Amino acid sequence: MEIHESPVRAPRGRLPRALVVCDLSPNESAAPVDWSAWYLTDEEDVGESVEQSSILWELLSSLGQLAVERGWKNVFWSGDNFFAWVPTEPLVRVSPDAYLLDDPPPPPRPKSWQTWLPGHRPPRWAVEVVSEEWKKDYEDNPPKYAQLGAQELVIFDPDVAAGVERRGRVPFQIYRRGPDGAFVLAYRGDGPAYSQEIEAFLVVVDEGGAPRLRIARDPDGSDLVPTAEERALAESDARRIAEERVRMLEAELAKLRAG
Repeated sequence: MEIHESPVRAPRGRLPRALVVCDLSPNESAAPVDWSAWYLTDEEDVGESVEQSSILWELLSSLGQLAVERGWKNVFWSGDNFFAWVPTEPLVRVSPDAYLLDDPPPPPRPKSWQTWLPGHRPPRWAVEVVSEEWKKDYEDNPPKYAQLGAQELVIFDPDVAAGVERRGRVPFQIYRRGPDGAFVLAYRGDGPAYSQEIEAFLVVVDEGGAPRLRIARDPDGSDLVPTAEERALAESDARRIAEERVRMLEAELAKLRAG
């Protein structure tokens, strides 16, 4: 969709979410866009909670391991960086908690991504972990990511995933861009939820009573992609077991020779 905006903001412009609505009234379509509700300043982009940080650390770590398994080339993954897409309104932006980006420019990376600049692309895959301001994630973020040009948006609600009843809220929502370019709600439920962009399943794992968002290779969610720490620990255990077997064999051989 081509976006038209007026250089002068009217006192009562139409909301930017209307840009993703197909059937606007003549009055709405003629009105300038009031982007102010979507402004996101550095000060407003507050830090993550401890729980959010723990969820995202495990997710990004396992995403890195999945990238190694799949042999992804020229793919960048990170989180908590700004993406802007309206050249005349640089404060209209989002800050995904986690994202995948294809064909990033070479280092050094920019402070933020501005999709009108050469080499700056929208994220192929983005994740938002629902915070206390849950309406922002449920209502504002889908149309933002639709305009940004994301291919897939995952919204994970840890409170509901932990078993807390919240009316109208679910552990997983996945918005996906279809062949016709429409950005639609493709999944809403408890999971496992299939992600087309990473070709894997997203599941909730209980970790000491706290929900964690994890990547699984199978629809049952039992074959988890490990974090870097989990992989290192598994490799260390495998080496220890192999070394113990060698010691046992050497001991048996020594007994046979002695006998």
